[in-house]
Amino acid sequence: MTAAPKRKHLGQRRQPAAAPASEASRRRPDLSPQHFLGLKDSTLVATDTLLQIKDTVIDTIESRAMSVIYGDPGLGKSFSTRATIQEMNPDLILPLDFARSRPGPKDLREELFHQMRLNCKMPGTPTAFDKLLRESLPRRPYVIVCDEAQQYRRENFEFLRKLWDNCDPKPAIVFVGGREAYETLQSDPALASRIYIRLEILAMTEDEILKTVPDSHPVWRGVDEALLKRIDTQYALGSFREWVKVTKHVLKGMEYFQADQVDDRIVDWALARC
Repeated sequence: MTAAPKRKHLGQRRQPAAAPASEASRRRPDLSPQHFLGLKDSTLVATDTLLQIKDTVIDTIESRAMSVIYGDPGLGKSFSTRATIQEMNPDLILPLDFARSRPGPKDLREELFHQMRLNCKMPGTPTAFDKLLRESLPRRPYVIVCDEAQQYRRENFEFLRKLWDNCDPKPAIVFVGGREAYETLQSDPALASRIYIRLEILAMTEDEILKTVPDSHPVWRGVDEALLKRIDTQYALGSFREWVKVTKHVLKGMEYFQADQVDDRIVDWALARC
């Protein structure tokens, strides 16, 4: 895993510039970190994963560089990235999130146009569109966040690389996604040579489980460490997302058995439903 640089602290969040309410609500996506399955009473824990991602995002922004955060699904990449950018001016964050799979460069151009709220007619050709973006992006210290980047085609990465090359000053670009995104970036020398930080996110270790899980939700406080180890070995395997599933089922199990403490019976019931 890439060693995390020295941790930095974000300044106080700036208030965004005023924008028409109807336009802002229509175009700006919700950038807040969403707890999987809407799990109530969850707590954001300053795990090593979150701190490494925070350092990577901040360092990338300060350097106006391109970086990639990658790893298997369910390890907290998107959640931690969203938690980090929550502390920043939202008008400077340009999230390239798409409901459709396998978006193309046309989708990226149009989304950047909308996210920057450019007050002009959308260009009709790629050449004119790229010229407009090259002129508009340097006007402010924008941060382009490409989540689910494993869905990107190679030409999407190439489009963003050329856009980044031809902007002065440059925007920061953070790719967040599965290993496919990393492999695509690495397979092209022109792309690979421009990646500033490569941060691989791995599953939590047993020690991290014992430190993180009891702080993540009240239901796990005071639970025997041997039981936590069993859950992780038999099912969760260090995945944040899988631990959320188990937590949800354990809460249901405690209602079902009218229990006030997690025990083996409740864990067996929960794991049978996972």
